[in-house]
Amino acid sequence: MYASFLDHHVHSSFSWDSESPLETLAEVARKVGVGGFVVTDHLEFDKTDPGFGYYGYEAAREAWEEIQDVTPDLKIRFGAEVTHQEKHLHAIRDFLHAHRYHWVIGSAHYVGHEEISTYVARVEGEGIPLEECLGGYFATCLKAVESNLYDCLGHLDFPKRYSRLGPSLTGAFWLQHYRRTILDTLTACLDMGVFLEVNTGTYRVGFDEPYPGWAILEAYREMGGREVVLSSDAHRPEDLGTAFSVVVKELAKRGLSIRNGVV
Repeated sequence: MYASFLDHHVHSSFSWDSESPLETLAEVARKVGVGGFVVTDHLEFDKTDPGFGYYGYEAAREAWEEIQDVTPDLKIRFGAEVTHQEKHLHAIRDFLHAHRYHWVIGSAHYVGHEEISTYVARVEGEGIPLEECLGGYFATCLKAVESNLYDCLGHLDFPKRYSRLGPSLTGAFWLQHYRRTILDTLTACLDMGVFLEVNTGTYRVGFDEPYPGWAILEAYREMGGREVVLSSDAHRPEDLGTAFSVVVKELAKRGLSIRNGVV
């Protein structure tokens, strides 16, 4: 049904938090009807991260070469998802310049030294409103784009995934409280040719909008953005292509086209 689309954000067993074999992912891609996917396993540079040291480039690339050789009907591309942290900027740059990828996602997973799920749980437990304490998260998203290291910005407005407010926490909320930084980030994406990811992983946890939310995507269109890439952030085979049928229609209604960032 979606043979012209690729899922641009898929994790395999080369990510510390996934056990998905590439062969199974290929089978699911056929069932879902997408044209293929990009393997974007976690690439971590912070020694405190649970995924640090887990990923092996050579083994991951060899596995990709083997799977794409036996799946001529699918476009399977080799990528990575990097946790962007300014303190590791030089290490990230050196690694990416020394290794070959078709597609690299830059994502913010931390606020300061705390992983985002831990951070959100702590501040909400302390009664600190989210509108007062997530400036650092959105600033990191902007820095990721401005670094010019990535093809794509991953899951903008990601903290909503972990909030007690749940699906009521929409893109409109973030725009209300972090408008300037979000608009600066969208502007940087347009100026630097960095794709904005529409990540459907939210639909697996009860939301009816992706990352980023519809209000942010509408702001992107109003600023001149016309194209986005489609991603599921799949960590299990059955997650591949999550809610594509819903999101494709909504994007069309809102004047946004889906582009494949890799050929």
